[in-house]
Amino acid sequence: MITDSHIIDIVSTHHLFSALTDAEFKQLFATAKTFKVEPLENVFHQGDEANRFYLVLRGHLKLYRTSPSGQEKVVEVMRQGNTFAEALMFNNKPFYPVAAQAVSASELIAIDNETYLKILKINPEAGIAIMANMSIRLHHDLNEIEMLSVENAKNRLLLFLLKNLQDNNGNEGIIELDIPKRTLASLLSIQPETFSRLLKKMTKEGLIEERKGLIRIMDIDALYAASDIPVQSVTGNIPVQFVPGE
Repeated sequence: MITDSHIIDIVSTHHLFSALTDAEFKQLFATAKTFKVEPLENVFHQGDEANRFYLVLRGHLKLYRTSPSGQEKVVEVMRQGNTFAEALMFNNKPFYPVAAQAVSASELIAIDNETYLKILKINPEAGIAIMANMSIRLHHDLNEIEMLSVENAKNRLLLFLLKNLQDNNGNEGIIELDIPKRTLASLLSIQPETFSRLLKKMTKEGLIEERKGLIRIMDIDALYAASDIPVQSVTGNIPVQFVPGE
């Protein structure tokens, strides 16, 4: 049972739980638990029984699938404030279709599916909140599909850079990386060796500078000119940060 007031405050402001009454919070926390995971430690594995979903209190985790040949594909990166695996409650999927592994030292809350579903049945506002969350996730997935539909690996990387400019000053911009480059490469469906070659080539061409977990775009117009990505395909920032690399 969770009794830490700081954690309770964090959960109570999250949109999936902000509509809960005091009695429902007590019911939720009676079966919830907090735990910590170290880098490379799994929260769950692909195929494990899916009886809980999770809220990230701190740290970074990756959701990934492993193919029959043993190849890993990163599906999504989870950060502080993100929830994951909640959708499985509603589509009768008894097992996790992906694995979840810590990228950095992380702390999470595990929420019991059965307890949360009972609360939703008597609290329509909480149900609307989780629908809103799924809508946000769907929008994110559509952005990822758009990015991955670009067949050329270089253009996928360029599109990622252009969509994730955090400090845009005129014709320059900065991207901060907070997960390993290998993880980012997998997220973009690019082989790690290809990813490294592309960064080196772009650096040599003067398109970017890379230093201490930051990628500085030296000339945004030149970056567009280096690809065949139409300007209108860059529809806004994806709310993610990426890096210090391997």
